[in-house]
Amino acid sequence: MTPNSRVNPVTVVGASIIVATAAVGATADVELGVLSLQATVPGLIGVGLVAYGWFRADSVVGPKRWTVLKWTATGLFAFTVLGAWFGEMAARTETSIALSIAGSLSVGAALGTVIGIYSARINRTNELLAETVTELEAANDRLERKNEQLDQFVDIASHDLRNPVNVAQGRLEMAREESDSEHLEKADDALTRMNTLINDLVSLTKAGDQIEEVVPVSPGAVSRSAWGGVETEDASLTVETDGEIYADESRLRQVLENLFRNAIQHGGEDVTVTVGPLAEGFYVEDTGAGIPDDLRGQVLDDGVTTGGDGVGLGLSIVEQIATAHGWKIAVEQSAEGGARFEFVGVESPE
Repeated sequence: MTPNSRVNPVTVVGASIIVATAAVGATADVELGVLSLQATVPGLIGVGLVAYGWFRADSVVGPKRWTVLKWTATGLFAFTVLGAWFGEMAARTETSIALSIAGSLSVGAALGTVIGIYSARINRTNELLAETVTELEAANDRLERKNEQLDQFVDIASHDLRNPVNVAQGRLEMAREESDSEHLEKADDALTRMNTLINDLVSLTKAGDQIEEVVPVSPGAVSRSAWGGVETEDASLTVETDGEIYADESRLRQVLENLFRNAIQHGGEDVTVTVGPLAEGFYVEDTGAGIPDDLRGQVLDDGVTTGGDGVGLGLSIVEQIATAHGWKIAVEQSAEGGARFEFVGVESPE
């Protein structure tokens, strides 16, 4: 492991112990053998702390430097007192060796107990973390299974719903050859609406996971293509952007188609829709009636609509696809008083 170049408290404490031991040993008036014996323990402790601090401690100590220093100071003070006490006892010839040994053992037992308490806490924390991870993994597995079941249900339901709708539309065309009743037109509108609803439901459940690959695309070009796929009546499109962004082109087109339909549905057949650039994305706005203030924070939710024939799924699909891209949407009012959707956090080629 490459040593961390930033010095941490563990390394400092270890180096300080080594320096202090060497300094005291140099001034001690004892034989070399005794000096070596007495310096062994503090020397090994100092070397061990330096090694640990140099190679391992930064990942643990890094964010908790002052905590380490606080406990270092506490330990230094406590053992200064204990060292003075043991030194005083050792200097008295009338002291009991047995009591001195008992004192040493009591200090060791207390220190071991404190370490044991902290070790038990750490072990318990690790156990709780492991249990939490296991629960999250189990919950994630259950969610994946439910999503798979939902996808299967949507596929089956949409297929089973489209079949009778297609049959009804076929019968409707045959009926038109025999009659031009206005009721047939109403029935055709209802069947068309059912097809749209089925498509919206399928998109709502699948749009979030269908971001295949983001590539540089032109919002302007995709806007013009999407406009051609929408019944625009007398509405008009203005494109004011010629740059590129990173996006899944198919999903971006779906976003724009839904916004265009929403603008025409709520803004009228002669509404003007504009697609333009932002510093970190793009916007889509219209000259329609706009979105009431009390609905702007909810309009992207499932089932929320400001009126018309919609069921409130189109904008929810827009939000889902944008989220899958990592974009954020702000719902505002356009300069003409219409609706304005701003997409930010959009990456673009440099």
